[in-house]
Amino acid sequence: MLYRTRNPYFRMVDRLLHDARPFLGERSEFANLPFGLALDVEETAAGYTLRANLPGVKLDDISVSIHEDVLTISGETASAPHSEDSKLLIRERRAGKFSRSLRFPGSVDGDAVSASLEDGVLIINLPKAEAHTPRQIPVSVTGNAG
Repeated sequence: MLYRTRNPYFRMVDRLLHDARPFLGERSEFANLPFGLALDVEETAAGYTLRANLPGVKLDDISVSIHEDVLTISGETASAPHSEDSKLLIRERRAGKFSRSLRFPGSVDGDAVSASLEDGVLIINLPKAEAHTPRQIPVSVTGNAG
């Protein structure tokens, strides 16, 4: 068994999972659990920008939707096949379905949301709704104020 040189607690978990494999099997109920999608979200006065790393995920396997200020990103990654005459020593790359939903603190203009996939990074721009965009309000002088 190969061990990665990192936190000793991770090695304990690796050993526990390795020792439990005969009981769980390769096709256990844990094998195909959905996994989370790590995100970076920035807010500006104009809106939000979201970035998610999706290396190796095909454009056809990504779904982005928005409903009532909740953005949902979902998709699926395929696992790389390995030959039957080999033994897999380490499997850290996750395969299977993923999904992540976010509610934004302010209203988003759903009709103006745009998404692009650039070099394995999903970038979603979500402009704020006009009613929630900060704006400067001019103050006029009336009467003897001044």
